[in-house]
Amino acid sequence: MRTYQIFLIEDEFAHHYYGREKLFFNLFLEYIHARGRLKSILQKQIEFVTKTVPTIPLQFAIEHRLQRKMNFWSQNGKYYLENTNGSSKANLIIENESITLKADGDYEAETAFFECIRKYEASFLAIDFEHEKYGWLKPIKERKFV
Repeated sequence: MRTYQIFLIEDEFAHHYYGREKLFFNLFLEYIHARGRLKSILQKQIEFVTKTVPTIPLQFAIEHRLQRKMNFWSQNGKYYLENTNGSSKANLIIENESITLKADGDYEAETAFFECIRKYEASFLAIDFEHEKYGWLKPIKERKFV
């Protein structure tokens, strides 16, 4: 099973740290393992670089985009998606601080959730702590100055 934590990064930091996502990964990972005073300092840093997830509008967008796709349903604030032959399953929980996506099988169901989130806002960063993978759901285009 793959588990992703998805954070909404402040636009200013998303643009400034584009290409250096590992710094965000290290910040969140260090927070997970920290204790005591260091944990509270890291918590403040995370609060500074992240935005609150707009839960209600995002839930509406997901429901609107996925209601006719595959087998989609929600129960107790959790969203489920499964392709017709059962080879791909995913569930999504939207909270104020982050979104949790758990997926199993091939990538079809998790990709559908990622697409919905990506289309909603550009600066979502997904992190798979177990496999040390991370990246923007929608890569930020670099400005070109002529």
